[in-house]
Amino acid sequence: MYLKLISYGLVGVSWFLAFSACAQTLPPFRSQDTSYQAITLTAFLNELNDKNASIKIRKLNTNSASSIAQQAGTPHLSPILTYARGSIYTQSPYTGYTNPASNTLGATITLEGWGKRSAREAQAQAEANRQLAEMVTESRSIETQAIFNYIDALRVKLLWQSYQGAIDGLSLMNTHEANTYKSEFLSSQRTLASDLKYYSYGMVALLNSPEKNLPLPVGALNIPPQSFQVNQLIEKAQDTRSDLSLGKASIESANANLELVKASKNVDFLPGLYYTETPPYSSSGTNYGAQKSFSFLLSVPLGNGMLNNSDIITASNTVAEHEVNLLATKTRVVTEINQTFLQYQSARERLENAIRSYNQAKTVRNSGIQGLIKFRDAEYELIDARTIHAKTLILLERLSGNFDVPNLQ
Repeated sequence: MYLKLISYGLVGVSWFLAFSACAQTLPPFRSQDTSYQAITLTAFLNELNDKNASIKIRKLNTNSASSIAQQAGTPHLSPILTYARGSIYTQSPYTGYTNPASNTLGATITLEGWGKRSAREAQAQAEANRQLAEMVTESRSIETQAIFNYIDALRVKLLWQSYQGAIDGLSLMNTHEANTYKSEFLSSQRTLASDLKYYSYGMVALLNSPEKNLPLPVGALNIPPQSFQVNQLIEKAQDTRSDLSLGKASIESANANLELVKASKNVDFLPGLYYTETPPYSSSGTNYGAQKSFSFLLSVPLGNGMLNNSDIITASNTVAEHEVNLLATKTRVVTEINQTFLQYQSARERLENAIRSYNQAKTVRNSGIQGLIKFRDAEYELIDARTIHAKTLILLERLSGNFDVPNLQ
């Protein structure tokens, strides 16, 4: 046990020393034709969750489903009020108003069939849960896309700064070769400035909030490598992956809908109460007094639903469809984690090699033009290696259900 702790400690110290040795000091980023506003990844993601149109729509759908679920248990009484005037005879032999015009008031309500209300309430709540899971899944997907966009913009910015450092060094060397490299680097810088603007506009598009200043990412992409056990990542993903939660919620919603379809075949009862009042009248010399009467009516609508079970078959097939999708998602989770783990191993190895090359190039940085060029090439490769490592590491962690905001340092 102690040997294991000591070995882990040595590994941690070695990585700390390696990363401390390859710390970069880059010149500040400058832009003459575009206004930028620095923004951290945390602040960017907070704005994303507040302003992104797709996330907003998902939240509205979730709120609607939750509102429906809160009132789904309300009984559907469907009251019907009736008023009838008459009868009035206007033709012979009942001419004029010989027969008085009676007034009838009635009221009918619906008593739902057994289990309908509870099934409707359960289905609405299950659908609200599904909408919530769908919103979380969509938000995670958009958030991951936004992080990668942020990293791409940050990479371009760091490369621009790396070129600026080389240009500053070449400016001190007044030779033809130095001026040639400087001209080449300035051209590359202009391309990088255009690329940065492109990725910054992509960040603005995700926020759905055009601003006067484009967002400018900050950080160095200096994320320490991590060690993982694939089986542990898969086990964690089974409990925390939002798409798996969505699959389970979809099955629950489909099952609740199946029960609702079955319950809908239970017959309803429509009891009604009627009150009729007839005013006094005379007919053929006979006087009749006012009459009052009550009537009770019971209606039982018998639809074709009891004879047609295609809706039950359809609902059952929907349940089976979501069960198949969940199994496919579980298989995809295992495949994605295994594949991304292999990619991460390669990205980690590339980063290790880039760190060694960078540290070696630092020793010859001030030895002339070729030393400066070698250092800039090594710095370029280090930034690219850090970018690939960061994106692969973040993807692997998110595939296993860890959605913490990464520290891009």
